[in-house]
Amino acid sequence: MKSNSFNNLPKIKKEDAINILKKPISEVKILSDYYKAVFHLANYPGPESESILLDFIKYDCDKLEYKIAKRKAVEVLAIFDCKKAIPIIADFLKNDDDNLVETVIWSLGKLECNDIDIINRICLILYKQFKNKRIVIQTLTNLGVKKEIDKIRSLSKDKNSSNGVKGASLAALIKLCGEENKINQLKYFLRLSNQNDRHCAVQDIINAGQLSVLPFLIEAPISPSFKLKAIDSLWIDEEVLCKNLNLFYFIDRVIIDDPKKINTLKISNFKNDLFYLIDQLFHTDFNRGYQSIKELDKLPEERVLYYLNNNWDRAKSDYGAIYFFLNAYNLLLAKQIYDKSILDKVDFILSDHWPNYMKFKSLAIQILGCLNEDKFYNNINQFSDERQTTYWINRYTALLVLQNKQINLKYDFAKLFLNDSHRFVRLKAKEISSC
Repeated sequence: MKSNSFNNLPKIKKEDAINILKKPISEVKILSDYYKAVFHLANYPGPESESILLDFIKYDCDKLEYKIAKRKAVEVLAIFDCKKAIPIIADFLKNDDDNLVETVIWSLGKLECNDIDIINRICLILYKQFKNKRIVIQTLTNLGVKKEIDKIRSLSKDKNSSNGVKGASLAALIKLCGEENKINQLKYFLRLSNQNDRHCAVQDIINAGQLSVLPFLIEAPISPSFKLKAIDSLWIDEEVLCKNLNLFYFIDRVIIDDPKKINTLKISNFKNDLFYLIDQLFHTDFNRGYQSIKELDKLPEERVLYYLNNNWDRAKSDYGAIYFFLNAYNLLLAKQIYDKSILDKVDFILSDHWPNYMKFKSLAIQILGCLNEDKFYNNINQFSDERQTTYWINRYTALLVLQNKQINLKYDFAKLFLNDSHRFVRLKAKEISSC
């Protein structure tokens, strides 16, 4: 439930955040400052921050900005693992603000609440009018609570249940009751037309603990970040092989992200027109983006390159479009179709203009490794340094590029990653350096 809304704002010092949260509402000129203060206080875990947040949530106010900040404060207390907050947070289960109740339920799950009375109060919400029963089911599943399994089973079959509720219910039946015959139904949710439903399905697969679904999951038309989250969550052991599955196969497939290997959904009235297809790369639905690139791959390469370049200025301020434009450039590159401007685009994408976690940075590293090996090798220390390359996927991508190089130096370069904090990066580095 973390939000990155204020990540790009100047950091607020701990003392300043505390001073804002201590102010009565009558003295706060901009009410959104409350949220900003809570957000930045999350960077300073400890007894003092917990105490300030606990005092803050005890106050009640009808102002929307305050309600939003209060929900964030409850979330941060859970992230801090502040167990003493449990009874205070639980009192909000009877609040008339469904959004607050939703955050409270998630937080109690995060805090691994084992208070029977509180758990029973969470269970009762399944029988009430509540707009997000999905979060209730997820929390009960994560807490291992089986007492409402019959109610959950009925929700999984109820025609009035949303796909999100049905998927969470199926995950509960698999996880709590071992009903693995429900796995195929859960896999079906990765093929739903609504992208948000497909995203929910990924979390349901994680909650169900179903590593066996990965071969199907990596072909789903969703963002690679969701797939990598699933792999990271489900692959618990620090081993390359598990249940006849190869870890590197899945991560490498997702990071390379060849649209031709994505099992896209049929789209009504989809046009095979170059201008239309370029426009579809700006769509927020990854299914449309992947399908567009598949169709662009059938058209004359030079024309596709021309129109990609012609629309780059429009795309470069849209992080979703950047990803699909780079993906399309990558497919052209595989056919030896490119021009010198692609490296300028890569430099822009790998610059500090964009946060390290942006999904398109991985593709930019791959293109750099293909077109400018000298620059790639000159940057290898940066790619291996977690202070400079904070997102593990980008460090792993640099190793993936190294692995495909026909030079002896790659073994020495791979050793730079052997002590990485992320187990997948360490395993990849070990594989390359020991060859």
